[in-house]
Amino acid sequence: MSVFVPLIFRTKSVESSHSADLRSGRHCWVLLSLLLTVCTVSGCGGDEGLERFPVEGTVTVNGVPAERVVVLLHHLDESTPGNYRYPTAVTNAEGMFKISSIGEADGAVKGNYKVTFTWLSSAGLDSIDKFGGSVGDPKSSSFEVTVPIAEGQTTKFDLVVHEEQLRKPGHR
Repeated sequence: MSVFVPLIFRTKSVESSHSADLRSGRHCWVLLSLLLTVCTVSGCGGDEGLERFPVEGTVTVNGVPAERVVVLLHHLDESTPGNYRYPTAVTNAEGMFKISSIGEADGAVKGNYKVTFTWLSSAGLDSIDKFGGSVGDPKSSSFEVTVPIAEGQTTKFDLVVHEEQLRKPGHR
């Protein structure tokens, strides 16, 4: 399936500090996360017919359900093909997610994964990671999941972050 993603170019009349932020790449990881999510849900890449297993659960931040958290699984087997290697989901208002590999909520292939998180401040392209990248590196992530998950089980990730460490939109 092909995905058409329109690109919007800003003219020089845009406030120079905002343009400088965009050129500096501060928002590139947000755009990459959004694009990865769009590609995963829409099925970029072919279906190699690998068996997928449901992976669903919740994300809370300091015990409260968190909306717009990108949950990204990183398969530890580097030979895992295409989107099967990086299944993803975005949490809803109740903090719930269902992982997608090549189709909507189709799950993940068998194996061990590191899990990373990006908490989008809004649904717009100007969104920032409220975690500031602190839980976005699979090399340092302490979160792991093994697929398949026992039938009837869900996965819960409770992220504990001090309030002063959370980034707010408009603050650098």
